[in-house]
Amino acid sequence: MKNNQHLDTLHTPLGKRGLYDSVCFCNRCGMCAPLCPAYQNAPQESNSPRGRNQALRGVLEGKLKPRQVRAELLELLTSCTLCGRCQAVCPGQIPTAQHVLELRRTLQARLLPTLLFKLLRLRGTAPRLFSYLVHTGLWMRRLQGWSVLMYLPGFAWLKHLNKLLPARTPRPFKMSNQTRPTFIYLPSLEAQFFLPDIAQSAYQLLTKKHRVAVWENTACGLFEFVYGDLSRARRQLRALITRHQKTGKAKLPLVTDSIDVYHFLTQAPQLFEGYPTWQQKAQNLAACTRYIADYLPKKPAALKTISNPVLLMTSALFNNQSSAQEKSAQILRSLFKKNFVECGYKEPQVVPAGYGFIKGSRANAYNLQAVRTVARQQVQTVVVLSGLAALELGLSLRQFYPTARVCHIAKLNG
Repeated sequence: MKNNQHLDTLHTPLGKRGLYDSVCFCNRCGMCAPLCPAYQNAPQESNSPRGRNQALRGVLEGKLKPRQVRAELLELLTSCTLCGRCQAVCPGQIPTAQHVLELRRTLQARLLPTLLFKLLRLRGTAPRLFSYLVHTGLWMRRLQGWSVLMYLPGFAWLKHLNKLLPARTPRPFKMSNQTRPTFIYLPSLEAQFFLPDIAQSAYQLLTKKHRVAVWENTACGLFEFVYGDLSRARRQLRALITRHQKTGKAKLPLVTDSIDVYHFLTQAPQLFEGYPTWQQKAQNLAACTRYIADYLPKKPAALKTISNPVLLMTSALFNNQSSAQEKSAQILRSLFKKNFVECGYKEPQVVPAGYGFIKGSRANAYNLQAVRTVARQQVQTVVVLSGLAALELGLSLRQFYPTARVCHIAKLNG
C-alpha cells in the first residue's frame, strides 16, 4: 500500500484492478448516462459517470492539475451521489463511485458542513460524547431549541436535519446483550438514534431464534471512507475486526440494518491490499456480514398492515445489484405477489447517504424524480433498505405525495 490516503487496488466484480487500469477500462460508451440521477437532471458531460472517469484519468496522467481546476472538479464531484447505478449497467463493471472517492481524496475535499463533519467524526473517536451530544440535541429539538440554533453560523445544516426527522423522535429502544451470543447486531447510526423502531424490529427479529450481542454506537469506518480519510477508516475497521475475532472466535454472523454498511463491510478487503494478514481478517469479516432481510420470516407479523401496492427502492452506496438487494426483491415478490411493483432499472430512486447535506437543492430535485416514480405507479408503500433512505424519501413523500409512506424492510415484521 504505497499511499495510506488512496486505494492502490480496487476489488471489482470482474477482479482486482489498479486504480489507473480501472479508470482506463471506461471506453466512454455512454450506457451509464441514462441511469445517472445527475445526468438525468442536467444532461451535460461533466454530470455523467464517464465524465467523472475521464476527469480522474486526466488527473492521474497529469493532464489536469487539481489546483488549477479545483472549482470545476469540486462541481463534478458534488453532482455524484455515489449510488453505483452506473456500475450496474456498465459492461466493464467500472466502479465509478470508487473513482469519485479517489478524486475527493486527491482534492482533500471536505464536502459536509464543518460542524456536522466534526460531530459525526466523534462517533469513531469519542462515542460516549457523540451519544451525549445527539441525545442532548434531540432533547433541545423537543423544546424548540433548534429554532434558534439553526440560524447561527455553522448550524444551517440543522434546517435539513429538522425536516428529515419525524415530528416526534421516538424514545431509544433498549437492547440488552445476551451471554454466549450466536449473533452480533450492528445497529446503524440512524436506526439507533433517529429511527429506533428500525432497531427494535431488527433486534426482535434476531432474538426470536438467537442469542444476540448488540454493538451499539459502533463506528465501522464507512463515514471516514466516504467523507474523511482512509487511515481513520482502516483504524476503525481494524478495531471492528479485532472485536469480532474476540467475540465467538470470528465465526459469528454480523448483522446490519443498513445496506450501505453491508456493502462497505463486504468490500472491506480492498482497504488492506498489501497487508495480507489484515486482508485475510477483513475477508473473514466480509464473509460473516449479513443483511437483516435474510432473517425475515415467511409471514412477517406486520404484513396485513402494509398498504398495497408495494415498491422496493434499492438505493444504496456503491452498488445497485448486490445479493442483499436481490434477496430483498425476492422476498417482497414472494410476500406481495401481484401487489409488488417492479421498479425498472432506469427508474429514478431516492439518493442515498444523506446527500441533502452536501447539495440541498440538487438532492431535492433528485428525490422529486423518485417521488414521480412512486406516483406514476400509484404506489402506497415504498420499501427501502437503509434508515437514511427512509428519512430522505419520507421527507419528499410528505411534501409531494403524502398518500404513500416509506417503510424499512425490517419493519415488515412489526
